[in-house]
Amino acid sequence: MKVLLLGATGNLGLRLVAALLTHGHSVVAFVRSPKKLESLIPASVYQQITVVQGDATDSAAIKKAILDAGCDAVVNTAGLAALPPWGKSDLPKIFRAVVDAAREAGAERKKPLRAWLLAGLGALYFPGSETLLSNYIPIYLEHRQNLQLLQSLPQNTIDWSLLCPAVMTPEGSEIKVPTASSHAKLIGNAWSPPSWRDSWVKHIPLIGKVILCVMNAQRYKTTLEQNAEFIADDLESDESRWIGVTVGVIDPSK
Repeated sequence: MKVLLLGATGNLGLRLVAALLTHGHSVVAFVRSPKKLESLIPASVYQQITVVQGDATDSAAIKKAILDAGCDAVVNTAGLAALPPWGKSDLPKIFRAVVDAAREAGAERKKPLRAWLLAGLGALYFPGSETLLSNYIPIYLEHRQNLQLLQSLPQNTIDWSLLCPAVMTPEGSEIKVPTASSHAKLIGNAWSPPSWRDSWVKHIPLIGKVILCVMNAQRYKTTLEQNAEFIADDLESDESRWIGVTVGVIDPSK
């Protein structure tokens, strides 16, 4: 599959370059600074990808890159959500630009693009409910409006998936192809976190579910490499089980 990757110079983006190549995908990196990307990965890896310079908030430029390169999929890791509830960032603008570009490019090619986009644990639902986890731990709230945007799209416009990891840490600093991870493949679940541990504490008035969320949250720490592998592996399938849903992930050892 030919994949347009935005955010390739970021922590997850760099690992995705390697993971996508390892899984046999063609990578078109859409970056603000090709020189920066070249400085961050080995020449042997850089030579295997196509690099397009552009701004991740420019929907028209993203659409042009998709169509010019004949991309079948888009993966966006560009942009960071603001931590406090009152914080602001450019993530919503980037997210909308990518979604608009993918939708319009799909309409022109008469086939929806496959898209993996990034959110966080708070964009998942408290198990057994229709309440987002970010209602109990109100951080990175911009992910909520991004989810609302995806849910508002007409059917058959984008085959999207929204990956919602908690904290991600690097296994190492070396970017190489093929990739090699010392960690197990992630377990995924649609809409709510997998392997959630329930407890009586949720029945404590006012604060019970907040406490339970905090108790569980630390278990969902994963690595950048695991998440890159999860996306790259899924893109090999023509019939992904994750289309149209938010995706929670956990390391099976947790």
